[in-house]
Amino acid sequence: MTQPVSLEVLATTAIGTYLSKMTRSQKAVLKDRDPEDLHQMRVGLRRLRTAMQVFEPVLILPKAAQESQVAAVGRKLGRLRDLDVITELLQQYLPDLPPAEAQALTPGFQYLQRRRQRALKQVKAVLKGDRYQRLKTRLKTWTQAPACSALAPLSASTVLPDLVGPLLSRLWLHPGWLIATAIQQGQPQPLFNLDPEAIDGYVAQPTLHSLRKQVKRVRYQLQLVADQYGDRLNAELTQLQALQETLGHLQDGLVLADFLGAAIPHWQTQLPTLKAQLAHSRNQSWGNGKRCKAAT
Repeated sequence: MTQPVSLEVLATTAIGTYLSKMTRSQKAVLKDRDPEDLHQMRVGLRRLRTAMQVFEPVLILPKAAQESQVAAVGRKLGRLRDLDVITELLQQYLPDLPPAEAQALTPGFQYLQRRRQRALKQVKAVLKGDRYQRLKTRLKTWTQAPACSALAPLSASTVLPDLVGPLLSRLWLHPGWLIATAIQQGQPQPLFNLDPEAIDGYVAQPTLHSLRKQVKRVRYQLQLVADQYGDRLNAELTQLQALQETLGHLQDGLVLADFLGAAIPHWQTQLPTLKAQLAHSRNQSWGNGKRCKAAT
C-alpha cells in the first residue's frame, strides 16, 4: 500500500524546489546577458512565494525568510522585467512602422536604456545585499531541518481541499469579473457592442489589473498541488492560463502606453501608426478576454 504524502513533504519539497530555481538564475541575472535569466528568476520567486502562501498554516519559517522578504525581492526584479517587456514590445512593432515613426522612437529607446541601467543597478544591489543573502541562507538551512506546525504529518489529500477552497473563493468573488457587466435581477450580464473608447476605459481600471494578478496567483497555487488531483485540474488550469495571457496582453499595452507618454511628449500624434496598432491589439485582446471569461 502506497504511503500517503504528508503536508510536510509536499510543502518542504515545494520550498526547496523553488528556492533552487530562484538561486540558479542569480549569477546570470547579475551578468545581464539574456533577459530570459531575469524572467526565470522572477518565476522562481513567484512560485516560492506561492508555496509560502498555500502552505502558510504548515510552515514555521525563519524571520529573515518570510513571504514579505520574497515579495520585496520580486518587486525589484519586476521593475527591471517591465522594462525588458517594453523593449520586446517596441521591437515587435518597429518593423511595421513608417521610417519617420521609427525614427521618432529613437528618444524612447534612449530613455528606456537610461531607466534600465538604473533598474539593473538596483537589482544588483538587492542580490548582493545582506537581506537577500540572509533570505537564501535561512531558507536553505530551513529546508535541511524544516520547522512545521502540528498539521505537518496530516495526509495532503485530506487537508488540500481546505487549503485550496479559500484560494478559489477569493478568485471567483473578485470584483474584476463585474467589469463591463450590468446587474439584472441580481445576476451580472455582459455588455455587448462596446465602442473602442468604452473598452479603453474598462481596460484602464485597476480592478482588471488586480484580477490578472489574482488569476495568475491562483493558477500557480493550483499547479503546486495539481499532482495530488491527477488530471482533474487540467481543464481549469488551461482556462486560467488563457485568461492570464489575455489579461497580460492588455496590461502590457497599458504599460507601453504609459512609458511612451513619459518618454516622448505628444507620442500619439508623432506615432499614429503605433497608436493604431496598440488600439487594435487592445480590442483584440478584449474580445479574447470575454471569450475566456465565458469559458471559466
